[in-house]
Amino acid sequence: MSDEAYVNTVPSDGQQTLVVMKYDILKHLRSKRLLGMLAVEAVLLALISALVIGEHAQPFTDTMGGFASATSILVIVAATLFAGDAIVSEFQGRTGYLLFPNPVKRSSIFLGKFLSAAAAMVLVMAIYYAVAIGISAAVSSDLEHLELAFASLGLALLYSIAAISLGMLVSSFMKGSTGSLILTFFLLFLILPSVDSIFSLVSYPPTPSLTFAAMAIAAVLTVPYPPETSMLTIPLEGLGEFTTYIHTPPVLTAVVVMVAWAIATMVLAYLLFRRREMSA
Repeated sequence: MSDEAYVNTVPSDGQQTLVVMKYDILKHLRSKRLLGMLAVEAVLLALISALVIGEHAQPFTDTMGGFASATSILVIVAATLFAGDAIVSEFQGRTGYLLFPNPVKRSSIFLGKFLSAAAAMVLVMAIYYAVAIGISAAVSSDLEHLELAFASLGLALLYSIAAISLGMLVSSFMKGSTGSLILTFFLLFLILPSVDSIFSLVSYPPTPSLTFAAMAIAAVLTVPYPPETSMLTIPLEGLGEFTTYIHTPPVLTAVVVMVAWAIATMVLAYLLFRRREMSA
């Protein structure tokens, strides 16, 4: 076979990326992760709906805010399932021995895995917000500020991309899938939020925190938008007063922080993946 004929038979980088993406999505389906995530989403929607349906009709933003407040949990679980072991599974399961020797660039493999996780996440978020907006519109006393639901969706998608990128980063240096999944989940669910909570004791917010920026997903549905920092004084009998601070990220700040996290973690994850070798 001539060199020209050989070049013509090798898929382009874009085609390789789409192939990796396709088979990674099929992997999510075979492992029941996507179906399991949709089941978790259905349960969450049912629980929140049970709280808002039958109650005295409230403004749309209040009802929709109940759904938006649970979005972060949904993103954390989905990012863990779809990206938490995306890279490490190729090394732990030794499937890299079959994939890496082929004429497929690691950039195509990495991008394909990222896109498969992002596609699954977009599906989950689209279904969640479609149902949430529909229920909120049906039971609310008015539809004023309906557009804020789509602003919340945009922030949720941006947070999803940043969370996936963080999961890819964790997966790129961990040695086992279980540890990678656990670390991804606890970083987003416990570790970063715990650091955020410390700032309730001081007057300045944890602006660089990804999970703090995610608070804008629900806050954007509050009219008027909450101040960046407000002080709350709680009287304690016999102990005087205790002062705590409530921080809310401005929307623009939240967007910048989430974009920065997505880019930084994605680049670092790719660099680690490119340098990583199969071990015996």
